[in-house]
Amino acid sequence: MKNKTIFYILLAGITFFGLIFLIYFIHKDSSAINVINLKKLSPIRQINKQASSLRLSEKPLSKPYFKLAVASMMSPVANIDAYKPFAGYIAGALHMPVKIVQKRTYLAVNNLLIKNKIDLAFICTGAYVYGGLKNKVKIIAVPVIDGRKTYQAYIIAHKPSKIESIKDLKGKVFAFTEPLSNTGYEYPVGFFKKNGINPKTYFKTVIFTYNHTDSIKAVAAGIADGASVDSIVYSYTYDKYKSVRLHTKIILKSPLFPIPPIVMPYRVNKRLRAKVKKILLNMSKNPKGRLILKQLNIDDFAPPDISRYK
Repeated sequence: MKNKTIFYILLAGITFFGLIFLIYFIHKDSSAINVINLKKLSPIRQINKQASSLRLSEKPLSKPYFKLAVASMMSPVANIDAYKPFAGYIAGALHMPVKIVQKRTYLAVNNLLIKNKIDLAFICTGAYVYGGLKNKVKIIAVPVIDGRKTYQAYIIAHKPSKIESIKDLKGKVFAFTEPLSNTGYEYPVGFFKKNGINPKTYFKTVIFTYNHTDSIKAVAAGIADGASVDSIVYSYTYDKYKSVRLHTKIILKSPLFPIPPIVMPYRVNKRLRAKVKKILLNMSKNPKGRLILKQLNIDDFAPPDISRYK
């Protein structure tokens, strides 16, 4: 019994020391790698710099982009189609991607301008005058169209009809654009009031289309008997669509108004604002710029006469 106990003790000892030697030989080569070499330590500043660069590389910042809005003077689809080349030109000149922002109403675009969420916008004159923008945005340029910096409201009617004057529209369907539109609402409402006409009772039905292109198309299709629209948009669609030429006619023209301006929020960086203004005012001097302006039916961009927008 005593001999067996001694045998087990010796066996346990041999096993223990055997394991120690085995672990040593297994880790002999790899342990050398883990020895700290004091000569190869990096300064703390360098380590911090490397760590910062790693963190930045893990979450790369997206490139800033320039936001362009075009009020729905034309239909939203027409806006994108018409202004894509313009947006591309601005992107190339600024060396910055440009995003076209689309909103259904003038008020929605105004709100984006007031909140500084867009950088540049083509807006309606009425949206500027009546939409609370006077102390929020700066007019940086105005388009010159057919040599003029003015435009009008056209009251149009369905061409195949016998409608030749406002009197002939009594009891008919009339289309307004939207409440902040100068030519699509403010002017015709003022004209009707001056002539003792209450649109609610004078017309059979009054509708809002929320863009001039749809007002024009509604009249061309006979959905509306008459509408008040922007002369610039009417000329654009008249040239582009045969149906507009065949099925609409102008029965009244308003006095001249200052043309819809191009604005930027006051809170936009002043250097950026000055750069964009320079790009616009020199666009017609560039062959590519002239071609894009021609596609938009614009001759040039000019400095604004702010006194006219009151």
